[in-house]
Amino acid sequence: MEKKIVAVTIIAAILVAAALVFLNPSAPAQEKKVLKIYSATSLLYPLGIAEGRFEALYPDVDVQIEGHGSIQVIRHVVELGDTADLLMVADYSLIPTMMYVAKIPESTQSYSSWYLRFSENSIVLAYTNTSKYASEITADNWYNILSRPDVKYGFPNPMIDALGYRCLITMQLAESYYGDASIFDRLVSLHFNPPILTTTVGEKVNITVPEILNPEPKVYLRSSSIHLIPLLETGTIDYCFLYLSNAEQQNFSYMLLPDEINLASPEMAEHYSSVSVNYKHERFATISLNRTGAPIYYGLTIPANAKNPDLAAEFVKFIIYGEGKNIFNEAHQSIIFPAYTDNHSGLPATLKPYAEEEP
Repeated sequence: MEKKIVAVTIIAAILVAAALVFLNPSAPAQEKKVLKIYSATSLLYPLGIAEGRFEALYPDVDVQIEGHGSIQVIRHVVELGDTADLLMVADYSLIPTMMYVAKIPESTQSYSSWYLRFSENSIVLAYTNTSKYASEITADNWYNILSRPDVKYGFPNPMIDALGYRCLITMQLAESYYGDASIFDRLVSLHFNPPILTTTVGEKVNITVPEILNPEPKVYLRSSSIHLIPLLETGTIDYCFLYLSNAEQQNFSYMLLPDEINLASPEMAEHYSSVSVNYKHERFATISLNRTGAPIYYGLTIPANAKNPDLAAEFVKFIIYGEGKNIFNEAHQSIIFPAYTDNHSGLPATLKPYAEEEP
């Protein structure tokens, strides 16, 4: 009898406590753990889906994603002093360039000492059925279509976004592929004041981006690839360079470009490297942020000063090995598995089984 009385008393106490919480709206809810991610905008579509699935698996987690051009993603941490748990960029080589040398304030520790190369992509020329000359454009004449006086087109700012400097490389590579040495001038140089110029040294071509980018009305620059999408949808521009994944996600028509210029083929790596982009901007002088043509590979890292590095590692595992892998693949953002790293011993233990050293 005494045991029954004790049990009833305990249950009653629990019910009273629950009722008090229910009746007191000011009672604090359990605070969620925040996973802060800075990402290239080209990844926002699959990341948005992955966010919901991950939060369903971890109800005590609030995934917060902020999108920028890839250069800006890293600047937020190493220059602007923001704290993030995970950085995901469209050019993996930006991580060692911008984070390995930069030190955390009042510390000798670098912001990062490793990357994971985890995804790939391709450059396409996107358009709609209302774009001028959409019925005429082909893989053989697209550059002539873009150079027509009444056609407007766009690409991202090469000082902020990886696709921006990749577009410059693509348009320069087009000259050798199509045997037309006027393509870059007609599409780029003539429409910027001061101009974006090229110099040839042997078999290499250097593109110099001035400190001030002032495009004429024909060319539209935006801070990231995703910010070009509304311009194309509304007919403000007729064409824009996008990643294949984003063109598919938005159901745009698009022109597949030859492997020799689309920066998608590992077999073409040496050919791509014949073109480089150099910056005159003082902000980039200390980190030598010159870009050489290369196949498109995405990269990620967990900053050394992340607040929730273990949670970030779980999210990365979810993306490259778990349900997130299917989400990315279905969004045409193909995942490389196993991922490649330049520092396997430096990886979080959670990620070591899912990565290999760079070949």
